Amino acid sequence: MAFRSWRRPSRRVVLTSVAAVAMASVVGGVAYSAGAASPQPAIQTTTPRSEKQVTNIDVLRQQLRNYYGDPLGTGTFADDSNYAKEARSVAVAGKRYISAPHHTRKTKAILLDVDDTSLATWNYEIFSNWAFNPTTNADYVLNQRFPAVPGMVDLVKTAEREGYAIFFLTGRGAAQEQATLGNLTADGIGVDAGYPKPTGLSNGEDGLFTKPAVADYPDYLKQACAADPNGSCTTIHYKSATRAHIESLGYDIVANFGDQFSDLKGGFADRTFKLPNPNYYLP
Repeated sequence: MAFRSWRRPSRRVVLTSVAAVAMASVVGGVAYSAGAASPQPAIQTTTPRSEKQVTNIDVLRQQLRNYYGDPLGTGTFADDSNYAKEARSVAVAGKRYISAPHHTRKTKAILLDVDDTSLATWNYEIFSNWAFNPTTNADYVLNQRFPAVPGMVDLVKTAEREGYAIFFLTGRGAAQEQATLGNLTADGIGVDAGYPKPTGLSNGEDGLFTKPAVADYPDYLKQACAADPNGSCTTIHYKSATRAHIESLGYDIVANFGDQFSDLKGGFADRTFKLPNPNYYLP
């Protein structure tokens, strides 16, 4: 398959508010769009003409539990679930791609989003009943409670063996960087997912990019996001500008992995790979 900050306040559209239209198959609906003077909705979809065209929210929640191999909602996905199989298939495709010859004068690199690309947040979805709350979410992040997405540790270890630089790029705030790094790698707190440490850059950056406060934006984000509302980067601008910054330091991002299309849009990667995530949408 080629084509969350922790989580930023605009990070997700809560399941209970959109699932009926975002995941239902709607026939004959009219396109939902705002007037010319109004902002467009984050999700472009259609308007059901009948409740029969809408998946019941509770039915949808149970479908998600079944997909993750967790029908009783314990918060632990099954290793043989359809979710795990699908995620693993993306990792296998990625591993095959990066193991093939890639000719570049730059240092080869891979880049990964964190939430639901590298670390699976299914346990928080169950705990929160798909209703994101910054306080409870921060508890999960700071206590490093997330396991690895199936197949992805092996992918990254393969990339490391093949001589790739390893970078992580997340919308989690800068205050959560150390906890994020600890959860991804190993620091003896909570879950140690087992990823290799990210590659340090020559300018002192540690290879795990978290989203700073606007006042602390480096020049490359200030420039890329100057026209965004209040100068605060949209997800696409934040991530694409960071990838451009990495490549400006002598790296070629051969593969970019994300669970949201906003992780993947904007260029500065040779190929993109999308991980499965039916729980939320990040524009």
